[in-house]
Amino acid sequence: MIAPNTLVILIGITALGICCGLVGALMLLRRRALLSDALAHATLPGVCIAFLLSGSRSTLTLGLGALVSALIGAMLVSYLPRFSRVRRDSATACILGILFGAGIALSGIIQRSGPGASAAGLDGLLLGRTAGMLRSEAMVLVCAAIVMSLLIFLLRKELLLSCFDPLFGRCSGQATGALDLLQTSLLAATVVLALPAVGVVLTAALVVIPPAAARFWTDRFDPLLRISAFIGAASGITGTIVSSSYPALPAGPVIVLSATGIFIFSLLAAPKRGMIARKLRWSSRKRQREIRRILHTLLLACEGDQNSLSADQMLAGSVAASPRALNRAIREGFVEKEAERLQLTPLGTKRALRARKSQQIWREWLTSEASIDRDLIDLDEEEIEKLLPAELVRSLEHSIELREAIR
Repeated sequence: MIAPNTLVILIGITALGICCGLVGALMLLRRRALLSDALAHATLPGVCIAFLLSGSRSTLTLGLGALVSALIGAMLVSYLPRFSRVRRDSATACILGILFGAGIALSGIIQRSGPGASAAGLDGLLLGRTAGMLRSEAMVLVCAAIVMSLLIFLLRKELLLSCFDPLFGRCSGQATGALDLLQTSLLAATVVLALPAVGVVLTAALVVIPPAAARFWTDRFDPLLRISAFIGAASGITGTIVSSSYPALPAGPVIVLSATGIFIFSLLAAPKRGMIARKLRWSSRKRQREIRRILHTLLLACEGDQNSLSADQMLAGSVAASPRALNRAIREGFVEKEAERLQLTPLGTKRALRARKSQQIWREWLTSEASIDRDLIDLDEEEIEKLLPAELVRSLEHSIELREAIR
Protein backbone atom coordinates (compact mmCIF):
# COMPACT_ATOMS: atom_id res chain seq x y z
CA MET A 1 0.00 0.00 0.00
CA ILE A 2 1.47 3.34 -1.05
CA ALA A 3 1.49 5.97 1.68
CA PRO A 4 -0.53 9.14 0.88
CA ASN A 5 2.57 11.33 1.03
CA THR A 6 4.42 9.00 -1.35
CA LEU A 7 1.45 9.08 -3.74
CA VAL A 8 1.51 12.88 -3.77
CA ILE A 9 5.23 12.82 -4.51
CA LEU A 10 4.74 10.26 -7.29
CA ILE A 11 2.09 12.40 -8.96
CA GLY A 12 4.19 15.55 -8.71
CA ILE A 13 7.43 13.94 -9.86
CA THR A 14 5.68 12.19 -12.76
CA ALA A 15 4.29 15.53 -13.94
CA LEU A 16 7.70 17.14 -13.50
CA GLY A 17 9.34 14.37 -15.53
CA ILE A 18 6.86 14.96 -18.36
CA CYS A 19 7.63 18.71 -18.31
CA CYS A 20 11.38 18.11 -18.33
CA GLY A 21 11.11 15.52 -21.10
CA LEU A 22 9.01 17.72 -23.40
CA VAL A 23 10.99 20.92 -22.94
CA GLY A 24 14.30 19.10 -22.92
CA ALA A 25 13.49 17.50 -26.29
CA LEU A 26 12.92 20.93 -27.82
CA MET A 27 16.18 22.21 -26.38
CA LEU A 28 18.05 19.15 -27.61
CA LEU A 29 16.76 19.58 -31.16
CA ARG A 30 17.73 23.25 -31.13
CA ARG A 31 21.17 22.38 -29.74
CA ARG A 32 20.62 24.39 -26.59
CA ALA A 33 20.92 21.64 -24.01
CA LEU A 34 23.54 23.61 -22.05
CA LEU A 35 21.03 26.46 -21.67
CA SER A 36 19.10 24.42 -19.11
CA ASP A 37 22.24 24.13 -16.98
CA ALA A 38 22.86 27.87 -17.28
CA LEU A 39 19.28 28.75 -16.30
CA ALA A 40 19.33 26.32 -13.37
CA HIS A 41 22.41 27.99 -11.94
CA ALA A 42 21.10 31.45 -12.84
CA THR A 43 18.14 30.96 -10.50
CA LEU A 44 20.33 31.10 -7.38
CA PRO A 45 20.88 34.89 -7.27
CA GLY A 46 17.15 35.43 -7.83
CA VAL A 47 16.33 33.18 -4.88
CA CYS A 48 18.82 35.01 -2.65
CA ILE A 49 17.63 38.48 -3.69
CA ALA A 50 13.98 37.48 -3.19
CA PHE A 51 14.79 36.35 0.35
CA LEU A 52 16.81 39.47 1.14
CA LEU A 53 14.03 41.76 -0.10
CA SER A 54 11.06 39.95 1.41
CA GLY A 55 12.54 38.01 4.32
CA SER A 56 10.09 35.24 3.42
CA ARG A 57 10.81 31.55 2.94
CA SER A 58 7.66 31.03 0.89
CA THR A 59 8.15 28.75 -2.07
CA LEU A 60 6.08 31.15 -4.20
CA THR A 61 8.27 34.13 -3.30
CA LEU A 62 11.53 32.31 -3.84
CA GLY A 63 10.17 30.72 -7.00
CA LEU A 64 9.23 34.12 -8.46
CA GLY A 65 12.72 35.38 -7.72
CA ALA A 66 14.19 32.31 -9.37
CA LEU A 67 11.95 32.75 -12.43
CA VAL A 68 12.90 36.41 -12.89
CA SER A 69 16.58 35.57 -12.53
CA ALA A 70 16.29 32.68 -15.00
CA LEU A 71 14.53 34.87 -17.58
CA ILE A 72 17.23 37.53 -17.22
CA GLY A 73 19.87 34.88 -17.77
CA ALA A 74 18.02 33.58 -20.82
CA MET A 75 17.79 37.09 -22.29
CA LEU A 76 21.51 37.65 -21.75
CA VAL A 77 22.35 34.34 -23.42
CA SER A 78 20.07 35.17 -26.35
CA TYR A 79 21.09 38.78 -26.96
CA LEU A 80 24.78 38.79 -26.03
CA PRO A 81 25.87 37.00 -29.26
CA ARG A 82 23.83 39.51 -31.30
CA PHE A 83 25.65 42.56 -30.00
CA SER A 84 29.13 41.15 -29.57
CA ARG A 85 31.48 38.64 -31.11
CA VAL A 86 30.86 36.14 -28.32
CA ARG A 87 29.43 32.87 -29.62
CA ARG A 88 26.27 31.40 -28.10
CA ASP A 89 28.04 28.53 -26.31
CA SER A 90 30.59 30.93 -24.83
CA ALA A 91 27.81 33.31 -23.76
CA THR A 92 25.96 30.42 -22.09
CA ALA A 93 29.07 29.39 -20.16
CA CYS A 94 29.80 32.98 -19.13
CA ILE A 95 26.27 33.63 -17.88
CA LEU A 96 26.28 30.32 -16.03
CA GLY A 97 29.48 31.14 -14.19
CA ILE A 98 28.70 34.79 -13.50
CA LEU A 99 25.18 34.34 -12.15
CA PHE A 100 25.99 31.23 -10.17
CA GLY A 101 29.01 32.99 -8.67
CA ALA A 102 26.78 35.94 -7.75
CA GLY A 103 24.30 33.54 -6.17
CA ILE A 104 27.01 31.87 -4.07
CA ALA A 105 28.23 35.30 -2.91
CA LEU A 106 24.69 36.35 -1.93
CA SER A 107 24.19 33.03 -0.16
CA GLY A 108 27.34 33.73 1.86
CA ILE A 109 25.99 37.14 2.80
CA ILE A 110 22.75 35.54 4.00
CA GLN A 111 24.66 33.01 6.09
CA ARG A 112 26.73 35.69 7.80
CA SER A 113 23.96 38.21 8.40
CA GLY A 114 20.91 36.08 9.22
CA PRO A 115 19.81 32.79 10.65
CA GLY A 116 21.57 30.89 7.87
CA ALA A 117 20.88 29.59 4.42
CA SER A 118 19.15 26.54 5.86
CA ALA A 119 16.64 28.70 7.69
CA ALA A 120 16.11 30.74 4.55
CA GLY A 121 15.12 27.61 2.68
CA LEU A 122 18.03 27.87 0.29
CA ASP A 123 19.35 24.43 1.09
CA GLY A 124 16.15 22.90 -0.22
CA LEU A 125 16.46 24.73 -3.51
CA LEU A 126 20.15 23.95 -3.85
CA LEU A 127 19.89 20.22 -3.19
CA GLY A 128 16.18 19.53 -3.56
CA ARG A 129 13.59 18.33 -1.05
CA THR A 130 11.45 15.87 -2.93
CA ALA A 131 10.30 14.13 0.24
CA GLY A 132 8.79 17.40 1.49
CA MET A 133 6.62 18.05 -1.57
CA LEU A 134 3.19 19.40 -0.66
CA ARG A 135 -0.07 18.52 -2.34
CA SER A 136 -0.38 22.07 -3.66
CA GLU A 137 3.07 21.84 -5.25
CA ALA A 138 2.16 18.53 -6.87
CA MET A 139 -1.02 20.07 -8.32
CA VAL A 140 1.03 22.97 -9.70
CA LEU A 141 3.31 20.48 -11.44
CA VAL A 142 0.32 18.57 -12.86
CA CYS A 143 -1.20 21.79 -14.21
CA ALA A 144 2.17 22.80 -15.69
CA ALA A 145 2.51 19.44 -17.43
CA ILE A 146 -1.00 19.77 -18.91
CA VAL A 147 -0.39 23.33 -20.10
CA MET A 148 2.98 22.50 -21.67
CA SER A 149 1.57 19.42 -23.40
CA LEU A 150 -1.31 21.44 -24.84
CA LEU A 151 0.99 24.24 -26.00
CA ILE A 152 3.36 21.85 -27.73
CA PHE A 153 0.44 19.98 -29.31
CA LEU A 154 -1.18 23.17 -30.60
CA LEU A 155 2.09 24.63 -31.89
CA ARG A 156 3.51 21.36 -33.17
CA LYS A 157 4.08 22.47 -36.76
CA GLU A 158 5.63 25.80 -35.77
CA LEU A 159 7.92 24.15 -33.22
CA LEU A 160 8.92 21.47 -35.71
CA LEU A 161 9.89 24.12 -38.23
CA SER A 162 11.76 26.22 -35.67
CA CYS A 163 13.78 23.18 -34.56
CA PHE A 164 14.83 21.96 -38.01
CA ASP A 165 14.63 24.91 -40.41
CA PRO A 166 14.25 28.27 -38.63
CA LEU A 167 15.48 30.19 -41.69
CA PHE A 168 12.64 28.84 -43.82
CA GLY A 169 10.19 29.65 -41.04
CA ARG A 170 11.45 33.22 -40.89
CA CYS A 171 11.19 33.59 -44.66
CA SER A 172 7.65 32.18 -44.64
CA GLY A 173 6.50 34.79 -42.12
CA GLN A 174 6.67 32.70 -38.98
CA ALA A 175 7.13 34.60 -35.73
CA THR A 176 10.42 32.92 -34.92
CA GLY A 177 11.27 35.46 -32.23
CA ALA A 178 8.03 34.78 -30.37
CA LEU A 179 8.54 31.01 -30.69
CA ASP A 180 12.08 31.31 -29.38
CA LEU A 181 10.83 33.39 -26.45
CA LEU A 182 8.10 30.83 -25.77
CA GLN A 183 10.52 27.92 -25.71
CA THR A 184 12.94 29.80 -23.48
CA SER A 185 10.10 30.75 -21.14
CA LEU A 186 8.94 27.14 -20.97
CA LEU A 187 12.48 26.07 -20.14
CA ALA A 188 12.80 28.74 -17.44
CA ALA A 189 9.45 27.73 -15.93
CA THR A 190 10.43 24.05 -15.98
CA VAL A 191 13.74 24.81 -14.29
CA VAL A 192 12.01 26.82 -11.57
CA LEU A 193 9.42 24.08 -11.02
CA ALA A 194 12.17 21.47 -10.76
CA LEU A 195 14.21 23.36 -8.18
CA PRO A 196 12.24 22.24 -5.09
CA ALA A 197 12.32 18.62 -6.25
CA VAL A 198 15.89 18.04 -7.42
CA GLY A 199 17.70 21.31 -6.68
CA VAL A 200 19.86 23.67 -8.72
CA VAL A 201 22.67 21.21 -9.31
CA LEU A 202 20.56 18.31 -10.65
CA THR A 203 17.86 20.22 -12.55
CA ALA A 204 19.91 20.39 -15.75
CA ALA A 205 20.43 16.61 -15.63
CA LEU A 206 16.69 16.00 -15.43
CA VAL A 207 16.11 18.25 -18.45
CA VAL A 208 18.96 16.90 -20.60
CA ILE A 209 19.14 13.15 -19.89
CA PRO A 210 15.58 12.04 -20.91
CA PRO A 211 15.69 13.56 -24.43
CA ALA A 212 19.27 12.38 -24.88
CA ALA A 213 18.14 8.84 -24.04
CA ALA A 214 15.05 9.16 -26.25
CA ARG A 215 17.22 10.17 -29.20
CA PHE A 216 18.62 6.64 -29.35
CA TRP A 217 15.15 5.20 -29.98
CA THR A 218 13.80 7.43 -32.74
CA ASP A 219 14.64 10.06 -35.32
CA ARG A 220 11.10 11.45 -35.60
CA PHE A 221 9.82 14.60 -33.90
CA ASP A 222 6.57 13.36 -32.35
CA PRO A 223 7.93 10.02 -31.08
CA LEU A 224 10.92 11.87 -29.62
CA LEU A 225 8.63 14.09 -27.56
CA ARG A 226 6.58 11.13 -26.34
CA ILE A 227 9.55 8.92 -25.50
CA SER A 228 11.38 11.76 -23.78
CA ALA A 229 8.32 12.56 -21.65
CA PHE A 230 7.91 8.86 -20.83
CA ILE A 231 11.56 8.53 -19.78
CA GLY A 232 11.29 11.64 -17.61
CA ALA A 233 8.17 10.30 -15.90
CA ALA A 234 9.65 6.80 -15.52
CA SER A 235 12.82 8.24 -13.99
CA GLY A 236 10.77 10.20 -11.46
CA ILE A 237 8.60 7.22 -10.52
CA THR A 238 11.57 4.85 -10.20
CA GLY A 239 13.63 7.30 -8.15
CA THR A 240 10.74 8.07 -5.83
CA ILE A 241 9.94 4.41 -5.21
CA VAL A 242 13.58 3.56 -4.53
CA SER A 243 13.98 6.55 -2.22
CA SER A 244 10.81 5.67 -0.29
CA SER A 245 12.04 2.09 0.12
CA TYR A 246 15.47 3.25 1.34
CA PRO A 247 14.98 6.46 3.35
CA ALA A 248 18.73 7.03 3.61
CA LEU A 249 18.83 7.75 -0.15
CA PRO A 250 17.74 11.28 -1.11
CA ALA A 251 15.07 11.30 -3.81
CA GLY A 252 16.54 13.96 -6.11
CA PRO A 253 19.87 12.26 -6.80
CA VAL A 254 18.16 8.86 -7.08
CA ILE A 255 15.79 10.27 -9.72
CA VAL A 256 18.73 11.54 -11.74
CA LEU A 257 20.53 8.21 -11.32
CA SER A 258 17.40 6.43 -12.56
CA ALA A 259 17.43 8.64 -15.65
CA THR A 260 21.11 7.86 -16.06
CA GLY A 261 20.37 4.14 -15.91
CA ILE A 262 17.76 4.50 -18.66
CA PHE A 263 20.26 6.50 -20.70
CA ILE A 264 22.91 3.79 -20.36
CA PHE A 265 20.37 1.11 -21.30
CA SER A 266 19.35 3.16 -24.36
CA LEU A 267 22.98 3.70 -25.30
CA LEU A 268 23.59 -0.03 -25.28
CA ALA A 269 20.31 -1.65 -26.32
CA ALA A 270 18.50 0.74 -28.67
CA PRO A 271 17.61 -1.23 -31.83
CA LYS A 272 19.10 1.19 -34.38
CA ARG A 273 21.43 3.58 -32.60
CA GLY A 274 22.53 1.46 -29.65
CA MET A 275 26.12 0.30 -29.38
CA ILE A 276 25.19 -3.39 -29.40
CA ALA A 277 23.03 -3.05 -32.52
CA ARG A 278 25.70 -0.98 -34.26
CA LYS A 279 28.34 -3.56 -33.38
CA LEU A 280 26.16 -6.37 -34.71
CA ARG A 281 25.48 -4.46 -37.93
CA TRP A 282 29.18 -3.74 -38.34
CA SER A 283 30.04 -7.43 -37.85
CA SER A 284 27.34 -8.51 -40.31
CA ARG A 285 28.50 -5.94 -42.83
CA LYS A 286 32.11 -7.08 -42.49
CA ARG A 287 31.12 -10.73 -42.95
CA GLN A 288 29.07 -9.88 -46.05
CA ARG A 289 32.09 -8.08 -47.51
CA GLU A 290 34.25 -11.12 -46.90
CA ILE A 291 31.67 -13.42 -48.49
CA ARG A 292 31.48 -11.10 -51.48
CA ARG A 293 35.27 -11.21 -51.87
CA ILE A 294 35.22 -15.03 -51.67
CA LEU A 295 32.55 -15.30 -54.35
CA HIS A 296 34.27 -12.74 -56.56
CA THR A 297 37.60 -14.58 -56.33
CA LEU A 298 36.01 -17.94 -57.16
CA LEU A 299 34.09 -16.34 -60.05
CA LEU A 300 37.32 -14.96 -61.49
CA ALA A 301 38.88 -18.38 -61.12
CA CYS A 302 35.99 -19.97 -63.05
CA GLU A 303 36.28 -17.38 -65.78
CA GLY A 304 40.00 -18.18 -65.97
CA ASP A 305 39.33 -21.88 -66.58
CA GLN A 306 40.16 -22.77 -62.99
CA ASN A 307 37.12 -24.46 -61.52
CA SER A 308 38.28 -24.54 -57.91
CA LEU A 309 40.74 -23.07 -55.45
CA SER A 310 42.22 -24.50 -52.28
CA ALA A 311 40.87 -23.35 -48.92
CA ASP A 312 44.36 -22.35 -47.76
CA GLN A 313 44.86 -20.31 -50.91
CA MET A 314 41.54 -18.59 -50.32
CA LEU A 315 42.17 -17.66 -46.68
CA ALA A 316 45.86 -16.83 -46.88
CA GLY A 317 45.84 -14.90 -50.15
CA SER A 318 44.68 -11.45 -51.09
CA VAL A 319 41.03 -12.31 -50.43
CA ALA A 320 41.50 -11.48 -46.73
CA ALA A 321 38.51 -13.57 -45.65
CA SER A 322 38.05 -15.23 -42.29
CA PRO A 323 37.26 -18.95 -41.79
CA ARG A 324 33.93 -17.89 -40.27
CA ALA A 325 32.95 -16.04 -43.46
CA LEU A 326 33.99 -19.05 -45.56
CA ASN A 327 31.93 -21.42 -43.41
CA ARG A 328 28.98 -19.03 -43.69
CA ALA A 329 29.27 -19.03 -47.48
CA ILE A 330 29.32 -22.85 -47.45
CA ARG A 331 26.28 -23.05 -45.12
CA GLU A 332 24.27 -20.68 -47.30
CA GLY A 333 24.96 -22.81 -50.34
CA PHE A 334 27.14 -20.36 -52.26
CA VAL A 335 30.32 -22.46 -52.07
CA GLU A 336 30.88 -26.17 -51.92
CA LYS A 337 33.99 -27.79 -50.49
CA GLU A 338 35.45 -31.07 -51.74
CA ALA A 339 38.81 -32.38 -50.52
CA GLU A 340 39.96 -28.94 -49.39
CA ARG A 341 39.01 -27.47 -52.75
CA LEU A 342 36.42 -24.72 -53.06
CA GLN A 343 34.16 -24.02 -55.99
CA LEU A 344 31.04 -22.00 -56.66
CA THR A 345 27.60 -23.58 -56.69
CA PRO A 346 25.02 -22.37 -59.25
CA LEU A 347 23.48 -20.26 -56.51
CA GLY A 348 26.90 -18.83 -55.63
CA THR A 349 27.58 -18.02 -59.28
CA LYS A 350 24.27 -16.18 -59.52
CA ARG A 351 25.02 -14.26 -56.32
CA ALA A 352 28.55 -13.36 -57.49
CA LEU A 353 27.27 -12.09 -60.86
CA ARG A 354 24.59 -10.02 -59.15
CA ALA A 355 27.17 -8.54 -56.80
CA ARG A 356 29.45 -7.66 -59.70
CA LYS A 357 26.58 -6.05 -61.58
CA SER A 358 25.57 -4.02 -58.53
CA GLN A 359 29.14 -2.80 -58.06
CA GLN A 360 29.41 -1.82 -61.70
CA ILE A 361 26.19 0.18 -61.48
CA TRP A 362 27.37 1.81 -58.27
CA ARG A 363 30.68 2.78 -59.81
CA GLU A 364 28.96 4.13 -62.90
CA TRP A 365 26.58 6.21 -60.80
CA LEU A 366 29.34 7.50 -58.52
CA THR A 367 31.45 8.47 -61.51
CA SER A 368 28.82 9.94 -63.83
CA GLU A 369 26.14 11.24 -61.47
CA ALA A 370 27.90 11.97 -58.18
CA SER A 371 31.26 12.96 -59.70
CA ILE A 372 33.21 10.93 -57.16
CA ASP A 373 36.44 9.14 -57.94
CA ARG A 374 35.60 5.43 -57.96
CA ASP A 375 38.98 4.56 -56.44
CA LEU A 376 38.05 6.51 -53.30
CA ILE A 377 34.89 4.52 -52.63
CA ASP A 378 34.69 1.40 -50.47
CA LEU A 379 31.61 -0.24 -51.95
CA ASP A 380 29.25 -2.67 -50.26
CA GLU A 381 26.95 -5.09 -52.00
CA GLU A 382 23.46 -3.61 -51.79
CA GLU A 383 20.16 -4.16 -53.47
CA ILE A 384 20.68 -1.51 -56.09
CA GLU A 385 16.98 -1.41 -57.03
CA LYS A 386 16.09 -0.29 -53.49
CA LEU A 387 18.47 2.66 -53.54
CA LEU A 388 18.25 4.05 -57.07
CA PRO A 389 15.21 4.53 -59.33
CA ALA A 390 14.62 1.73 -61.83
CA GLU A 391 14.92 4.11 -64.78
CA LEU A 392 18.29 5.34 -63.54
CA VAL A 393 19.48 1.75 -63.04
CA ARG A 394 18.54 0.85 -66.63
CA SER A 395 20.32 3.95 -67.91
CA LEU A 396 23.47 3.07 -65.98
CA GLU A 397 23.34 -0.52 -67.23
CA HIS A 398 23.08 0.76 -70.80
CA SER A 399 26.14 2.98 -70.25
CA ILE A 400 28.11 0.02 -68.92
CA GLU A 401 27.13 -2.14 -71.90
CA LEU A 402 28.16 0.57 -74.34
CA ARG A 403 31.54 0.98 -72.64
CA GLU A 404 32.16 -2.78 -72.71
CA ALA A 405 31.13 -2.96 -76.39
CA ILE A 406 33.60 -0.20 -77.28
CA ARG A 407 36.36 -2.07 -75.50
